[in-house]
Formats: sequence, structure tokens, C-alpha cells
Amino acid sequence: MQIYISAIKDFLTLNGIDLVTPARKEKILAYRFPEDRARSLAAGLLMRHILGITDDTRLTFGKYGKPNLDGKYFNISHSGGYTVLAVADSEVGVDIERIRDSYSQKTAERCFTPKELEWLNERGDIESFFRLWAAKESIMKALGLGLKLRPRSFCTLPFDSSPHIIHDRTWYLFTQIYDAHVLCAATENTPCNPELITLSPFELGVKENSRPLNPTPKG
Repeated sequence: MQIYISAIKDFLTLNGIDLVTPARKEKILAYRFPEDRARSLAAGLLMRHILGITDDTRLTFGKYGKPNLDGKYFNISHSGGYTVLAVADSEVGVDIERIRDSYSQKTAERCFTPKELEWLNERGDIESFFRLWAAKESIMKALGLGLKLRPRSFCTLPFDSSPHIIHDRTWYLFTQIYDAHVLCAATENTPCNPELITLSPFELGVKENSRPLNPTPKG
């Protein structure tokens, strides 16, 4: 498995937006805030560079919105300062979460199993909350069920190479702290041993001296 990582700070001016597909461009410009537009642009550029998506018709979407591409296994996520794209040889889900200053105990109690809550309370740190949260998201995204799969209906512990039987399928988890973000990937049947690859705008095909675009956001 490979996980490609791109910092969004390099895309706040929307430099490179003309490289993405029309549907991705429309999606980017629909966002109100520059950070959201930059995350979406980085996603489009990663899919173009890594997956060769230059035509909107190549992508199809599952019942709950998971993108598919000619039987290839990939997933994308963005949060805080980064966008990530995971590519694997089996079904995959990926999530990245910026580690914030606090978390909601009510959210934890609503989303985590008793075992996960006990683990979280024993550790007593914010990072552990976001480890659990990212793990939940990666599994739900890998299954393509989104919130139809209740987060409290399955357990993501332990965070090691052990297999997790979730929704009658076998999953392996990988978690890592990356520059104040939690990164988690879930793959089916195959233990996660990802290669982390950081890509600059230049490596994504964006020319440094190309003129940035500063559109007025819709709405």
C-alpha cells in the first residue's frame, strides 16, 4: 500500500486548478473557505497524478458516495493541513485527522465501544481520541457504508498488526502520527505496511511560476 501526502498550504491560491477535471473544479469553487478549496484541489491533483483521472466519466460512486475507478482500490481524505490518497491491492479506507485541543466526551460515548472508552480513559490524552476516531473512519470508508455502519457497532482495538473482524470481513489497521495529525488506513485481508510518499506541487504537475487563480467563491 502507498499513502501519498500533500500539504494544502501550497494550494491556497488555487495554483493548478486548471489541471483537474471539470467536476472537481466545480466542487472546489463551491467551497466558501480557502482551506477547504485547497484540500479539494490537492485531492484532485493527487487523483490526476497517481490514478490518471483526467476525465470525470472514469469515476463511479457507490450507494453511499465511495468513489470507484475501474476496479482499482483507493481512498482519499483531508483534514487540517493535509490531503492524503491511499492506494492498495485490496479494499482500502484512509482517514487523516488534525489533533485538536480538546474533544467531546459525549461524542466519545456515542461513537466508541465500552472497550475503546476504557482504553481512552486509561490513557487520558487527546491524541488517543483522534486515533480511535481516525480508525473508525478508515473502516467505515473502506466498507463504503459511511454512517450507515454505526461507529459504536465495532471495535478498532488493539492498534497493532492483529486482524479485526468487522462486518464479516477481515481488516488490518495502520496508524501513525504525522505533523500533529493522526493518519489511519484500513485494508482488507492484507496487513498494512504502507509506504508514505510526500508530494510537492511540482511533483503533482503544478508549475511554480504559473499564475494562481483567485476566484470569488459561490454563495
